[in-house]
Amino acid sequence: MLCHRRSHQRHNWRRPAISTERAVREQWATWWRYRERFGLRPGIWQAYFGGRSIVPIGQDRPPFWRWNPALSQWMFSVYHLSPQNLDSYLEELRSRQIPWLHGYPSALALLAARVLERGHPLYQPRWVTTGAESLLPQQKALLHKAFGVIPRQHYGMAEAIANISECEAGALHVDEDFAAVEFLPSPGGSGFRVVGTNFTNLLTPLLRYEIGDLVSLAKASCECGCGGRVVQTIDGRQEDYVVLGNGARIGRLDHVFKDMLSIQQAQIYQKLPGAIIVYIVRGDDYSPEAEHALLLELRQRLGPEMKIDIQYRDTLERSGAGKLRFVVSDLSEGSLLSPAERSAN
Repeated sequence: MLCHRRSHQRHNWRRPAISTERAVREQWATWWRYRERFGLRPGIWQAYFGGRSIVPIGQDRPPFWRWNPALSQWMFSVYHLSPQNLDSYLEELRSRQIPWLHGYPSALALLAARVLERGHPLYQPRWVTTGAESLLPQQKALLHKAFGVIPRQHYGMAEAIANISECEAGALHVDEDFAAVEFLPSPGGSGFRVVGTNFTNLLTPLLRYEIGDLVSLAKASCECGCGGRVVQTIDGRQEDYVVLGNGARIGRLDHVFKDMLSIQQAQIYQKLPGAIIVYIVRGDDYSPEAEHALLLELRQRLGPEMKIDIQYRDTLERSGAGKLRFVVSDLSEGSLLSPAERSAN
């Protein structure tokens, strides 16, 4: 019997919030084991480009970053990566020579495209690592070309029912000692569903829990010595950008909904830059206060100029693979690509 991740359809809004200290330590130990394969150690300076709100969304001048001494991180806001701000990010990175770039591939790809557009190297970082989104082939090529280092990725989640780490040879290995992971065929043969049982978190035990992501499996094993089954690609973290009126592209807006328990499902639709429609499937306890809170969260990340229209639906349309796309964009992809991104494809 499978335990389906209903919350995945709501994009982690009901992710397990209770975890033992041991479970947290074991998960971070697994992640650091992957990082240490490439020479990374705690204390190395990191430039972090993730979904945290670093500075107020209305701020229009740098600095768009803050120093986190506990983790040796320079934390950069991904919500201010508009074309007019990109050079200030690059100058800050160049002045500090931060050796490790880490974050969403969508954010790092914007910086990489700008580096190539300017025509001269940023500097030579030693490591580029990505997480939270799938690292697409064109993004990988773009990052490698701009920063001169092969980007590395891993796959994990708060539920801790699976972990997949890249090896030095570039293969994605299942960390078999972390969780019991199954790959079950998806309807229509469009990949394999990720199903897992966590080993460590006894406060939130998940048995044969379906996370909602799809993978494709490699036909051959890897001889790197890391062990574990090999995954060819991970499909399930590929979210489109939302494009602001100023051209800035924002991803990973699922953070907006993580505490919205009265919203059963949501989807963002965009046809024009600077305007979105948010389709909502309401729960029984949804209220005008919940709508107000949702608008505040969206404004915090997208700014006051974004036109936001909230519409209510009984159901949301799914893809042919049975997945609910969080962002559906009818923007012309080619018109939004920079020259550097087009040359990297």
